[in-house]
Amino acid sequence: MYDVRFERISNAIFYCCICFAFFSCKPKSQPKTIKPKAKIVASSKPVILNSCSYSNDVSSLGIGLIMAADTVELFNDSLLTSRYIKVSMYGDNMNIAPVCPKFYKPDYGIMHFVCLSQTSKVYTVLNGKADVKYLPRVKGYDFITWEKYILSSFGVKRTTENGSRPVNDQPLRISPGSADTVVIPKGLEMFCPVKLKGDWLKVKYDCFYNDEDTKHKSEPCNSYISECKNPTTGWIRWHEGNKLLIDIFVME
Repeated sequence: MYDVRFERISNAIFYCCICFAFFSCKPKSQPKTIKPKAKIVASSKPVILNSCSYSNDVSSLGIGLIMAADTVELFNDSLLTSRYIKVSMYGDNMNIAPVCPKFYKPDYGIMHFVCLSQTSKVYTVLNGKADVKYLPRVKGYDFITWEKYILSSFGVKRTTENGSRPVNDQPLRISPGSADTVVIPKGLEMFCPVKLKGDWLKVKYDCFYNDEDTKHKSEPCNSYISECKNPTTGWIRWHEGNKLLIDIFVME
């Protein structure tokens, strides 16, 4: 006699074998792949450190300026034992050198550092806005006061839109601090500095500046300003704290 119970037991065993084989052969779930962190590779290209413009912000105007030699040697200490950098003004590496004086145009021989103080052996100067460095007081580094620097220039004008103040923000006054102002002639502006008194600078309007055929283009303005007949004259503030309020032209 056919035993139904035997058939049910057999079928159950068969299906259990199938399930066991299925789950035994199924591959185990793979662990999540962790991507390795990107490798930081140093660039072979030089890092551009120097973002100086011609005139740069400084934390102080100090006592004057140091007009640097062709080869600039800055130190980290006043004893001049720890050299920060030595760089040629006309060298190819000036575009990556970490040097940034107040006035910077090395291709024209201009590297003028703010001088904070001086001794018989060393000048304390600013590199960048507030980084204090030291220059040896030797031949080739010339100290000049702000007064002499301004009065011996080719000319000055009120700081333009590209500087710290717009050109019309400061009127020409009849005397230092006076409320009375002077009308400036039309045309491109240029003044000749004639006297410095504290924060104020007496100037004369350069009557030749708008003359394209002038013979005085390559001369400091004080050498010819007397040729202007009755030039407009007045006073402007040349600085406010550590900010220059005028553009100073030290070359034509």
